[in-house]
Parts: sequence; structure tokens; C-alpha cells
Amino acid sequence: MLRTDDNYQILQPMYPLLIQQFVDDYRLQNGIAVDIGVGPGWLGMELAKITDMRIVFLDISRDSLDLAKKNYEALPVDNEVSFVQADVCEMPLEDDSVDFVMSRGSIWFWERPEEGLRAVHRILKPGCFAVVGGGLGRYIPPSMRERMQKAVQAGLKRRNEKRPSLAELAALVERAGLTGCRVVSDGEHAGGRWIEIEKKK
Repeated sequence: MLRTDDNYQILQPMYPLLIQQFVDDYRLQNGIAVDIGVGPGWLGMELAKITDMRIVFLDISRDSLDLAKKNYEALPVDNEVSFVQADVCEMPLEDDSVDFVMSRGSIWFWERPEEGLRAVHRILKPGCFAVVGGGLGRYIPPSMRERMQKAVQAGLKRRNEKRPSLAELAALVERAGLTGCRVVSDGEHAGGRWIEIEKKK
């Protein structure tokens, strides 16, 4: 279920910058992208604004999908989209069918994260990438990063939550038994932690 959280509003300016980073890093323009754990839908929405990709919004929560659909329908874009309610481990998507997978802030809540990562790998086309984890990205200006990091840390403290370290994410990848993965950060002292999955050809 979508959690009511002021952090979504505070973080909203970050999403266009994070998506631009993804587009630049992975040369995204066409094909199919899957956004897992969509929240209000901002990742997929920003991707639609600057690419011609078909976007699959996927979440286990119907409330999240309904909100993402409402937000998306207010955009002046014409991308093909679909809204799929499913657990990440049981995505109704074919093997080797997707050009890019992104998931920001949802893996912390997956009941079976190793199995979820294997499912992400399964749906990727050979030669394509997924990015799963959390952070603000590399393109955030320092003053914005400082302000947003404070908000994120305050939210975690309020909810009594903790995020895994880079070493803990690396151990998760090892348990998943996947090749073509690396654990990366947004930069020194930046706080972001991501698992990048490349499906080898």
C-alpha cells in the first residue's frame, strides 16, 4: 500500500535528474521500460517525457497503481503505457522481453529480494540493464542533495527504518547468484546505493 509520506513531495524535483542520468548512462530512447514499485509514478512519468519508450508501471499495490495512472494521465505525452498489479517475483512478463528496468526505493520492501532480482534479470533482454536500489542520483546539485538527504534521513528515523550498506547489497547479489551485476553508489558521501544488472549477450 502506498504510504502517505511528505518525502515524496520533497523529493519530486530529483526525479527528472535521475531519469536524465539513466537515459544518458544506458542510452535509452526506444523499447520497453519497467518501473517496479511505482509510488506516485514519477520515474515512469519522467521517462515518458524524454523518450519514446513503452512504459510498464508495476506494483503490488493497487492504490499505488491507481495514483500513478491518475498522475500519468495528466501528462501531455503519447507513450504506450500499461499498469500491472503483481509481485516482483511473479511479473507476468516474458523472458528476454524488456529493454530497461528501474526501481527506486522498493527493494527494501520486497519479501524475497534475491528472487526478485532473479526475476528482474529474467525479463531483461540480453545486452540490457536494470537499476534497482535507492538514492538521489549523480546529477543532483550539492545544495539540493543536502536538503533532500536530510529529509530522507528524517523520514527513515521517524519510521524506524534502515537501509542496507553497499556491502550488504553486494552480499544480496551474491546470494541471488547472478552474474553481470555490480553495486554502485551515487558518489562519495552521496548516500545512494544501487544494484546494476547487465544481462550478458
